[in-house]
Amino acid sequence: MNKKAFEIQFNWIFILVAGAAILLFFATVIVKQKNISETSTKATVLKSIDAIITGASVTIDTTKLENIPSSEIDVGCNRVAIGGLSSDVSKQYQSLILFSPSSIEGSKFIWQTTAFSVPFRAINLLYVTSPQIRYIIIGSSSIAVDINKSLPSALKKEFYQSIPQIKNENNYKIRIISFENIGMNEISLKNLEKMPDSDVTAVKVSGNSEDGTIDFYRKNGNSWLKSGTSAYIGKSSLIGAVYTDAIEAYQCNMQNVFSRLNLVTKIYAGRTSELIKQNKMVCSQFYGKALAELNKIVAASSSFSSDNVDVIVASAKSLSGANNDAKTYSCPLIY
Repeated sequence: MNKKAFEIQFNWIFILVAGAAILLFFATVIVKQKNISETSTKATVLKSIDAIITGASVTIDTTKLENIPSSEIDVGCNRVAIGGLSSDVSKQYQSLILFSPSSIEGSKFIWQTTAFSVPFRAINLLYVTSPQIRYIIIGSSSIAVDINKSLPSALKKEFYQSIPQIKNENNYKIRIISFENIGMNEISLKNLEKMPDSDVTAVKVSGNSEDGTIDFYRKNGNSWLKSGTSAYIGKSSLIGAVYTDAIEAYQCNMQNVFSRLNLVTKIYAGRTSELIKQNKMVCSQFYGKALAELNKIVAASSSFSSDNVDVIVASAKSLSGANNDAKTYSCPLIY
């Protein structure tokens, strides 16, 4: 090989190496910029969610369709993350009350708030979901009709009085809410067998507008697998079970609701004790009855369970009666 040919080969090798280095440099820059942009977008979405969570405490019976950059929002017990629960873009909360599916995908989400009252308002409950999730409500009872009316019109929801044939309409999640006294295996999964098991879930409601039990299910091939039983108290917490597809997340939320109820009830109990001291016998008899019921609610709200729900429902009725009696006799109200 002569010197000139060697120089030509060397120049080509140099050009290839230099070109590869330049391409690698720009590729690295592009990847870094893309990661920075994605992280910035995720942070913006998380900030929007956090603002809604903060604002939910002062908004009552509000529903809104929110536009966001296309994202995947993952919700766990006391934690919200963008792009998976292991994502760096996440926020941990001390006692988060956010009823939602385990993951929300897309460029829009629906949020709704309702008051949780027993019988006084203790806190607002926040629900978040996606318009891409399909909700199928089955039942002819008054509570089934009421729940259907209470869910936002922007939701992709269907209401049937009898068991329908459910077809696959390419929604990324399907949530079935059954209010009828039927076996879950009567609800056929034949047309949904290609969907991942975790994306087809159900809740079976047994009870009335005051309280009851809820059984959580998920798809297991062509049949239903029960994942557990919990309780609800009032329509607002039942709506929470409609939105929440995992029993663990539901019970975490309800424990946080009970913790807030416990705190608020202690305040009313302290106020009622003062009313007993400051008012005449005719009023004090109502306050004495109310204080006993408030103390029962304080004790029962220490932990979320079906038994404690029963205690709170009974005490709430008695407390409401004492408050009405106080009103009748022109006494200062208990709440």
